[in-house]
Amino acid sequence: MGDVFSYLINDQKTVLVDCGYNDEKSLSTVSNHLQEHDLCLSDIDEIWLTHGHPDHFGLAAKLADRYGAAIYGHPKERSNFAGNDDRELFRTFFKEHGIPVTFVKVMIEQLQWLQQFQQPVEPEWVEDNDELSSGELRVKVKHTPGHAPGHIVLHYDDEVIFGGDLLLEHISTNALINFDPDSGRRNQSLLQYRKSLQWIRKQQGMVLPGHGKIIKNAAVVAEHHLKEHEKRFETIQQLLRKDPLSLMEISQKIFPDAIKKGAIFLVLSEVMGYLDWGEEEGSIQREKVADSIKFQVSE
Repeated sequence: MGDVFSYLINDQKTVLVDCGYNDEKSLSTVSNHLQEHDLCLSDIDEIWLTHGHPDHFGLAAKLADRYGAAIYGHPKERSNFAGNDDRELFRTFFKEHGIPVTFVKVMIEQLQWLQQFQQPVEPEWVEDNDELSSGELRVKVKHTPGHAPGHIVLHYDDEVIFGGDLLLEHISTNALINFDPDSGRRNQSLLQYRKSLQWIRKQQGMVLPGHGKIIKNAAVVAEHHLKEHEKRFETIQQLLRKDPLSLMEISQKIFPDAIKKGAIFLVLSEVMGYLDWGEEEGSIQREKVADSIKFQVSE
């Protein structure tokens, strides 16, 4: 699962922003770091979750059940928080796009593997512009979808933003294929993510991310990622000017090494985002061909 940052707010309440994945080693790590501040797991009053991916929320249910912590998150993440991996929605999507059965099997196995690192939890829901308070510290909730449907960041005046996976310095966050829990429709994740990046690009203050280095220049980092998106989008358009291609064919041309390493879901998510972008602006169109869908540049 790798590392993730969990931030401690030691105020009138003891609050964690994200909490790590469900694993006894992870629980011990949280406990040991709390002890450095003369605190223990039972001192945690609240956990504010940026989104429902196992590395960020997986331990929340255990902390709530064993130690009484109250959990907060956005309702668009309720499918993720419930441990519902939307497997059938994914199967339908993969079949529609003619993704080979061998790759679908790998992706479903990866989803199943992730289940061990999370336990279902139903947070108290917070919406865009709501406030959360630890006492003296009051933060505003900002809904920033893209990486996940109900991803939120928490910002305190113009000083600090608890950013989750919205903005990472070392890499552009993947706008994963995901589905709206209300309608079941697939979200246009990259388009959502770009709007979220455009929002944080205008913010002041230090970004405390879920991974990597603390970010003191959000505008510069966000602008860099937005420009990189534009370059990749142009690369895909250039490919489609030559021949109509399927989602799988584009993916294999652009990211062959990543596919060989098993990162097929990340690759499909990345490429689908750019195809959504092209369809949205009218520069790319799709056509049903046999048992797949082909994409081409609009005339």
